[in-house]
Amino acid sequence: MEEPIYLEYLDESGDEKEEPKEKKISSFAMIPYYSLRDGNIEGVMSCKALIDSVDGDKMSADELMNKKFLFVSSTTMAAFFAMQGGMEVDAATALKNLYISRMDDCKTTTAVDELHTIMFLDFTRKVQESRERLEEQSESGKETVRISRSISRAMEYIRHNLHSKLQLKEIGHAVGLSPNYLATRFHEEAGSTVQDYVRDQRVAVAATMLKESDYSLTQIAAGLGFGSNSHFIKVFREQMKITPKQYRLRHYK
Repeated sequence: MEEPIYLEYLDESGDEKEEPKEKKISSFAMIPYYSLRDGNIEGVMSCKALIDSVDGDKMSADELMNKKFLFVSSTTMAAFFAMQGGMEVDAATALKNLYISRMDDCKTTTAVDELHTIMFLDFTRKVQESRERLEEQSESGKETVRISRSISRAMEYIRHNLHSKLQLKEIGHAVGLSPNYLATRFHEEAGSTVQDYVRDQRVAVAATMLKESDYSLTQIAAGLGFGSNSHFIKVFREQMKITPKQYRLRHYK
């Protein structure tokens, strides 16, 4: 069976592979987000040139509006990776909304660029602080919620089966848990429902594929299990505040 088209976009190993017909992901562009996810301030600062300004294709004469659209996209991605790094979902969502609100007050493109850098570093510090708190609680003997092996396996199963319907029963069977127990434990440990995690993974991979590949919207929607183009557009717009087509036009490399 042919490997689902999106799996190469989940592989961060950097192994050399034969160049396919479609353009592959540029992992270089994602380095700041991986450093953010790890709470790695030094890593973020070492690639500061990648985040100092929000850049992309000019879609209209209004450069400030373009910058603001790109800022919303980047902030949404930053919040997603922060949650992957251990930041609580509610806290990450609140911080994302705070910065988008602050963006509305920016009157120049330079102001948006400066706020973008501040936002990125703020998310990274929040992830770092979350990890430090967990370490302190562990050292003091306080009980902390950790990602168990079963839930980690469930996350991995989800990431490698985004093309399927991914029902609780199927995921639970794959990791040896009942559907109800899986749903409860997943929410307690991961901070989100299984359904929300599946959605976030699909949107994140779709955004990368729109930016870095030549796959059509129809191929991406079908390959990531959205069922239809209309469903793909609806979910993507709800999460990214922009349609897939607009996202590709503004970000395509």
